[in-house]
Amino acid sequence: MISRAIQTVLVGLFSVTALWGQPVLQPKLGDPVPGLTTAQLAAFDIGKQQFNRVFQVSEGLGPIFNQNSCASCHNNPVGGSGTITVTRFGFIDSEAGTFDPLANLGGSLRQDQAITLGCEEVIPAAANITAMRVTPSVLGGGLIESILDTDILANANPSGGGVSGIVHMVQPLEDPNGPQRVGRFGWKAQVATLLTFSGDAGLNEMGITNRLVLTENAPNGNLVLLAQCDTVPDPEDAIVPGTGLEWIDHLTNFQRYLAAPPQTPKSGMTGETIFNTIGCADCHVTSYTTSNAATLEAALRSQTIRPYSDFLLHDMGLAADFIEQGAGGLQELRTPALWGLRVRDPLWHDGRVAGGTLADRIAGPGGVIVQHNAFLSEAAPSAQMFINLSGADQALVIAFLDSLGKREFDGDGDSDVDYDDVTAFDLARTGPGVVTYTADDPEAVFDVDQDGDVDDDDWQGFIRAFDLDCNGNGESDLVDILVNQTSTDVNTNLIPDECEFCQPDLGRQGPGTLTLLVCGDDLTTAGNLAAGVIDGAAPNGTVYLAVSDTVQLASAPGGGQVVPAFPFTGGLYTVQADANGRFVTTLGGGGPLMTWIVQAAQVNGPVIELSSGVQISIGL
Repeated sequence: MISRAIQTVLVGLFSVTALWGQPVLQPKLGDPVPGLTTAQLAAFDIGKQQFNRVFQVSEGLGPIFNQNSCASCHNNPVGGSGTITVTRFGFIDSEAGTFDPLANLGGSLRQDQAITLGCEEVIPAAANITAMRVTPSVLGGGLIESILDTDILANANPSGGGVSGIVHMVQPLEDPNGPQRVGRFGWKAQVATLLTFSGDAGLNEMGITNRLVLTENAPNGNLVLLAQCDTVPDPEDAIVPGTGLEWIDHLTNFQRYLAAPPQTPKSGMTGETIFNTIGCADCHVTSYTTSNAATLEAALRSQTIRPYSDFLLHDMGLAADFIEQGAGGLQELRTPALWGLRVRDPLWHDGRVAGGTLADRIAGPGGVIVQHNAFLSEAAPSAQMFINLSGADQALVIAFLDSLGKREFDGDGDSDVDYDDVTAFDLARTGPGVVTYTADDPEAVFDVDQDGDVDDDDWQGFIRAFDLDCNGNGESDLVDILVNQTSTDVNTNLIPDECEFCQPDLGRQGPGTLTLLVCGDDLTTAGNLAAGVIDGAAPNGTVYLAVSDTVQLASAPGGGQVVPAFPFTGGLYTVQADANGRFVTTLGGGGPLMTWIVQAAQVNGPVIELSSGVQISIGL
């Protein structure tokens, strides 16, 4: 927990900066794209619900499938990468140099679950190659989809030596008679659009036939088994009640509106310069500007993004999967986008690089550098250049890679912004104009405007980035206390008083909307503080506080019940509510231990409106 001195400084700091401009914050992992309309945000939310939807057999799940919901695989966060792998198989004729996906035997994708015994799929004896595929991320999917085909084609170099990226031209399922598009999704860049991705995965991962793919997968190609096991008529996808859209359309909306992962610092790290110098950016192309087509949503149009991928196929030598998909050859894999890298575990197409720290997964034994350095891999020269770097320069590159997916203000790197980060922010704070930090310093995570200092402007952003919302009102606790001032914090611990110890509520509230809370510290200890808050009073109205040492219920005009015993041994006091019908006071612990029964009241014509009674123990 943060110290009282730091709490007081930070609370005071906000009063200086309350009217200043606020820095623009990057979305968190799994957040929607900034700038969506109200209708688009609603589509994102409904899409997320459908992405999380768990299908039942009666709804068309199976008969063979891998998982029963999209989020089962794309779970870090929802829509991100995952740890679940699926199996591909086939037959390589080494003499003829050809690959057979064994489609007549259920290949090349094996579905490893079935809705009933006897319908399971196995790897056929004819297969002489199997490969695992780990779940890729679709974060920023709509932004990737909005990259012009010509911009990806511009990076292709199919006949060049060394690094020679190859574009994978594919047919969108939703436009079977139209032009081919540049593939950009999937380990073989075998998918060009998010709608195709939704329809294809709906069938092949969950067994949900839909308007794009109407034919069910037969277990190992056995149509007799399919007839016995499949009990739901095709297509199994249908309009989601109350929405007018089918399930695959909702999946597409969710993926389309997923924001790109954050990158903190956003630019300027020395490690990125080294990354580029040793040739990594030849494949992991830094940035694109999305299409400016008028048909694109404004939130996706003409956006500069930094995915760190060329979305092309490259020969990865012996580190490849040796599965062919379309024009994606045996040794070819699509360059994965690196944004969000720091939270991905495992790595590589089959998840072979797993566990440990990101540094372990990048540069450790069997790590990504070792895989890039595989025999016949196009990436081997760059991997060797990394190996030849000094330890300090390797650390700078890894620090840059660790920025890909890192949240602003996440000082301890645990992917949240909480009280530990408040303490770290205070230690990093320099004051305005005191240029102290570069993008390579750990404290740069707090310098969101990248002006070299950590000051009041950055604190404005921190308040909004803070994760904790103890009262569940949709605003961070710091916003409640310091900006909206809808929560009190009389003990200055940056926790809304109503979320701490509250004196017992004795009930009997009403008529009217008057409420009384006494929350904060336990007041039986000297020096502790709590807030007494009256809400729901008439604006600028007079409120009465009845105080007694015992409870004795009595009827009041209007049907309410007075809780403190009359006569009021502790007194009857008047206070004035503010223009919002609120009154706040601070109570301090100290003195002999006493227990008081307190109730607020206001007169509304012939009716006495009453709060609940509250039992306050105070003293010592």
